[in-house]
Amino acid sequence: MSILVFLGLSLVVIVHEFGHFLMSKIFGVAVEEFGLGFPPRIWGKKIGKTFYSINWIFWGGFLKINGLRPETERKGLPEETSFIRQKFYKKALIISGGVIINFLLGWALLCLVMSIGIPQSILVEDIQPNSLAYVSGIQKGDLILNFNNADEFNKYLDENKGKETSFTVKRDGTEKEINIVLPPERSKTGEYLGIYYSETGVQKTGFWQSTVKSLNLSLQMTSFYFTSYLTLIIKIFTDWSFFQNLVGPVGLFAMGSTASKAGLIYLLQLLATLSINLMVFNFFPFPILDGGWLLIILIEKIKGSSLSQKTEQIINGLAFLILFSAFFAITIKDVINLF
Repeated sequence: MSILVFLGLSLVVIVHEFGHFLMSKIFGVAVEEFGLGFPPRIWGKKIGKTFYSINWIFWGGFLKINGLRPETERKGLPEETSFIRQKFYKKALIISGGVIINFLLGWALLCLVMSIGIPQSILVEDIQPNSLAYVSGIQKGDLILNFNNADEFNKYLDENKGKETSFTVKRDGTEKEINIVLPPERSKTGEYLGIYYSETGVQKTGFWQSTVKSLNLSLQMTSFYFTSYLTLIIKIFTDWSFFQNLVGPVGLFAMGSTASKAGLIYLLQLLATLSINLMVFNFFPFPILDGGWLLIILIEKIKGSSLSQKTEQIINGLAFLILFSAFFAITIKDVINLF
């Protein structure tokens, strides 16, 4: 299942690159290479005018687009196949291809999840060390069945405090009963079991209803993540505690592993969320992101000429340093949280 999680997370990134690839092909812009993963190369073959490769670092993928910047324009290729020779709207659509297809992927996955349905239950997201749940055998990623929402779960706990109770738990596709004697009162922090949990479950609907509902949910999620990123940008300058809530690839893999233990359908739901999240993140006008590229071509459209190579290198270099530093710090935090 871990391999499936890894491939699923990588698929979200690969699909993003495929969006750029597809738009480039539609508008006749030459794509020199479309690679799955990153070098060193395992296999490669030229089909038509594009070299396709599979690489050892199998996380996401990459494109080499002819003439993405003036200095990368191939002299041996026709001018009309160069990115910088295209009209503004074509450039904008090629750059936006990744975010467009990420939205479509998220929408499609949510539609699939709604068409199949997920039973209502309580998802155990984390457990306090040495808590009652911990010593009783409840594990992170378990589904506590037969509860439709958190209110129903809490009501059951209150009604059975001080009594021996039985919980039906689903783990790795298998159900088991766990007997627990609840304490007579909640702890000082208001808990009985010592778990962090959330409601989970999706009501099964017909295909057309799922299509409309999933589109509406996708748009709501887009709005939510956009607002969240704006809040994040503000908090960079006002409140650094937000850093604890961010996750990188290690944290995403841990989340995927937790979701996959509950079942494949939960992993698909997570991938839908991540695909829409990636779309919003990439659309922000920050250098080296798609939104940053859109801003650059807009400036160049207004300016009437390309930015100098030196200016672009400085901007992208600083942006890369900021993102890499954040990525490195978040990865360290995620690794520490695993233990």
